[in-house]
Amino acid sequence: MTGTSTRNKAARHRASPRPKIALLYFVKYPEPGMVKTRLAKSIGPIKAAQLYRRLAETNYQVILEEKILDRIIVYDPPEKEKDIKKWLAGARTYLPQEGQGLGERLAAAFGWAFAQGYERVMALGSDLLGLPYQNLFDGIASLQKTNVVIGPATDGGYYLIGMDQFYAGLFQDIPWSTPQVFAETLRRIKSQGLSFYQLGSLDDLDDISSLHRAKHEMGKGVYHEPF
Repeated sequence: MTGTSTRNKAARHRASPRPKIALLYFVKYPEPGMVKTRLAKSIGPIKAAQLYRRLAETNYQVILEEKILDRIIVYDPPEKEKDIKKWLAGARTYLPQEGQGLGERLAAAFGWAFAQGYERVMALGSDLLGLPYQNLFDGIASLQKTNVVIGPATDGGYYLIGMDQFYAGLFQDIPWSTPQVFAETLRRIKSQGLSFYQLGSLDDLDDISSLHRAKHEMGKGVYHEPF
């Protein structure tokens, strides 16, 4: 009886595999003068690039802890492919960003991932001032039960968005690079009748004020090396 029960459980487990999930990790190659230009006005392009590099690496280490994800590095500029692969090793795929703005680039990456057969797709920014593993875990878990998961950034944008299918309208005609990005995206989610889960808010690195706030709240940590 015990042996039969065990075999039945194993058969059910094989028949119901965990959904195939892709995490699109959006990064820029940390070349001085090409990343964090607003912050660079205050601390200089070299320090700004150093800080962004450290943040992207630290957040990537959190992503590497989650084993059920296929990690897709969505990088810019395209000609830095070899450098990106050396810098952030261990991803399943390295995908160049396509499109003129963030909306087009997100849409292109999500469209590509769903076309590969992924059942759930999440996108994550690389400039978070500390990514708690719990936020990533909660995003993955909630996406098994809802259409959309979204993590608001304190500047009015969002640091994570995930979908159970491609909802292209969530990326179209959004006022990108403004404090209205999250609010407008959430309005679209609700207007389309989609179920959603909202993660806790996190800070990303935009300017000197966000850096000072993070240093005050978190101490030296990852911010010590560039300074």
